[in-house]
Amino acid sequence: MSKFRCLSIILLLPVLATVPFLYSCGDKAIGADGTVIAEFEWEGKQRITLEEMMQEISELPEYKQRQYKDKAGLEEYMLLMAESRLILCLAKDMKLNEDDEILKKVRDYLQDLMIDKITEQEVDNKLVLDETDYQEYYDKHKEDYVRPAQVRLMCITLQDKERADEVFAEIKAGKDIAVAAQELSDRGELVGGPGSNPAAPGDTDFISKNTYPVGTEPFMDAAFNAELDTLHPSVIEVEVQGEKYFIMFVKKEARDTFQRPFDEPDVRKNVIRKTESEHRENLMKEWLTRLRERAEVKTFIDRIPDDKPTEPEQESETPSEQTAPEE
Repeated sequence: MSKFRCLSIILLLPVLATVPFLYSCGDKAIGADGTVIAEFEWEGKQRITLEEMMQEISELPEYKQRQYKDKAGLEEYMLLMAESRLILCLAKDMKLNEDDEILKKVRDYLQDLMIDKITEQEVDNKLVLDETDYQEYYDKHKEDYVRPAQVRLMCITLQDKERADEVFAEIKAGKDIAVAAQELSDRGELVGGPGSNPAAPGDTDFISKNTYPVGTEPFMDAAFNAELDTLHPSVIEVEVQGEKYFIMFVKKEARDTFQRPFDEPDVRKNVIRKTESEHRENLMKEWLTRLRERAEVKTFIDRIPDDKPTEPEQESETPSEQTAPEE
């Protein structure tokens, strides 16, 4: 982390926590009890105590706290704190604590904090779920956790038809398609499409019918209908976004549709996240409904101006320049 980034964080902490430096410069340090670890003169003695520093560090995210565990880290933070106090004192001298833009941002942030706090109290703290809730969500959304039918291919994709026909003829004559894919990859000829992964040339890993974009349907249909360990009898031509690709493959594995169980780690993690999100949204709606009823909220949609119709662009009256024919 750069020194200036650390400094900006330290400058921000006291502002966001209590906003003391908008109105004073180091008053807290002057009257604070504790072990003084730094001091400087600026309209009086300004002090920083060990207790202040440790309190600030404890309020940092855990990964940042680890940077200041040893004495060298604490020394670095102490210097950053002193520099931040100096800068804030200078800012006060320049009357930035009276700047309208800064004060507006402080008010806006204070409002956001208040909204977050009341939402935490009225919604988040009331969100209590258990295994029954998670299992119920999973049972209602089982279709979301179905692994579709998949195949794994040894595949070569080229963009030159003549080259594709040459390679296909070699494979049909007995050359291993995996060897051919590796050679093509080494020469940089596998530039895109199924089987072009340089870490495993030719191997598509398991793919489903919607793995590849629109235009590849002839290839996907052939892949799912092919026999295992048999070279498809022809090179398949597809067109994707105006580009033509020529594909040959051997189907290596196939697996059927599978219902992923609730206790599968990824499934369980997803179910918990979505269950909490769904219940939180319901609690939020119920709370806001009660608030609106309590305050007898009325809305006047008719007072909002209608959208103005979009005016068609007028053609320019300036005649377009034309290139004169050569004499």
